[in-house]
Amino acid sequence: MLVDHIGLVLNLEILRIVGRLTFPLFVWVFAQNWRRDHDKNKLSKRLLLFGILSEIPYILMSDRLSLNVMFSFFLVTQTFMYLKKSEHKLLILILGMIGAEILKIDYGWYGIACSLLMLEFKPTQAWILGWSLTNIVYTVYCGWLPQMFAMFAPLILIFYKPSHDRKPSAIEKRFFYYFYPIHIAGLAALRAIV
Repeated sequence: MLVDHIGLVLNLEILRIVGRLTFPLFVWVFAQNWRRDHDKNKLSKRLLLFGILSEIPYILMSDRLSLNVMFSFFLVTQTFMYLKKSEHKLLILILGMIGAEILKIDYGWYGIACSLLMLEFKPTQAWILGWSLTNIVYTVYCGWLPQMFAMFAPLILIFYKPSHDRKPSAIEKRFFYYFYPIHIAGLAALRAIV
């Protein structure tokens, strides 16, 4: 994420390409937390709070008027909570994806589709096909060929061997929430200088 944002601010395409692997990996971490976290409302409120705190620095850093990735994850939590309760799952999923586009949330519909796929991460043929098609469609949709590199993020996860014995510390659990607005503000300042 930091590499991708540095590439954005300094206009370095190679860093943006490396950064394409970031979002799917963060989504996978989010999916793991979603399964573990019993208080979905608390998680949702935390994402919304840090999304609000990060928004002005995000606009200054990215030079575009859209909602940051914390809002993407917030909308994912809302969509997932409604999916669990509803009998009309496809309708809820479509509404969530349309809402992401209407609200101009970072990653738009892809954020929800990617999150749903990572929630069910199993490198089966069907999953790989769904993942590949989602990334191809999103690459065409956003019109930026380097986005295609996101397709390869699951290769990292296939070789990842988690330690189930070790639980993350309180600092590790909250690091991303604090790091996100701080690094965005720092890069917004760098953009103003450069």
